[in-house]
Amino acid sequence: MNKTLKLGVSAGLLGWLAWRTDWAQVGQSFAHLRVGLWLAAVGLYLLSQVLSGLRWQMLARPLGFCRPLGPFVAFYFIGMYFNLFLPTSVGGDVVRAWYLDGGSGRRLTAFLSVFVDRLSGLLVLLGLACVAVAVCPVPVPGWVVTSVWGTAACAVLGLLSLPLLTQWTRRFARVRSLADSVRFYGRHPGLLLSSAGLSVAVQAANVVLVWLVGEAIGAPVPAAYYWIMVPMVTLLTLVPLSVNGMGLREWGMVLFLRPVGVAAGTALSLAFLWFCVFTVSSLCGAAVYLWGSFPRPEVQPDHGPLGDHSRQGRAGQYQTAA
Repeated sequence: MNKTLKLGVSAGLLGWLAWRTDWAQVGQSFAHLRVGLWLAAVGLYLLSQVLSGLRWQMLARPLGFCRPLGPFVAFYFIGMYFNLFLPTSVGGDVVRAWYLDGGSGRRLTAFLSVFVDRLSGLLVLLGLACVAVAVCPVPVPGWVVTSVWGTAACAVLGLLSLPLLTQWTRRFARVRSLADSVRFYGRHPGLLLSSAGLSVAVQAANVVLVWLVGEAIGAPVPAAYYWIMVPMVTLLTLVPLSVNGMGLREWGMVLFLRPVGVAAGTALSLAFLWFCVFTVSSLCGAAVYLWGSFPRPEVQPDHGPLGDHSRQGRAGQYQTAA
């Protein structure tokens, strides 16, 4: 979708929510903010990114990207930083793939490791929502149940189509190695299960941190309902209709919290403070990007420096295992 149109969608949704919101409720939520709980949410999110880096390392190593854990975590944080400015919620994934490749000429394979890493997390997140909606002690409206199981069904259909995709890509030499890598993961279910175990820890942390934010403002949300709401709102922000999920996140929060009696002002406060957790954490990525000993995305590995950046020209310094 055109970037201008995405900006319009985000502005339209945020404007509509602002018009329909009782701002006195927002002020009341912030007046009772318990900063310690919000900071705990920030710390938990930072820890989840370290675990995500470990999961990515696990998935990338069999493809020949043999590096210590440190660079994988650093690249994760840099990707968080770029997510703040790129027009989609997954823009930082492209940056991560670029950093992992490091000028080795294996960008497609690097991107595959990022794709499988992201896919593992999203599937586990959706699985948590399915379990939660099945056992939730709080009455859940039918449309919420339908949205969870409908999304899960679409995900299953997408997974079943992957073998067809790999067969189709064999006809194109440029992506043949990518298809071979996809088949590699299919032949190593133990690796996928291990990464899924880390994904459970990461996604559980993401749900708990939103619960912490809710507790920080005294939002009357049943604890069990977070396990449904957080995955669905997270998946909603990945729909390429807005800039970095802005507007969709806030609208989704209002939509999914209304059935449990949470006012729109409180829901918007929760969404905003959740986004602030991402923003503050991304400042760590800014520090790694600006002062870390890593190349910049503006570099062209085969053509030397472009522009004035002092760290350019180092993109080819990394070597990956054969």
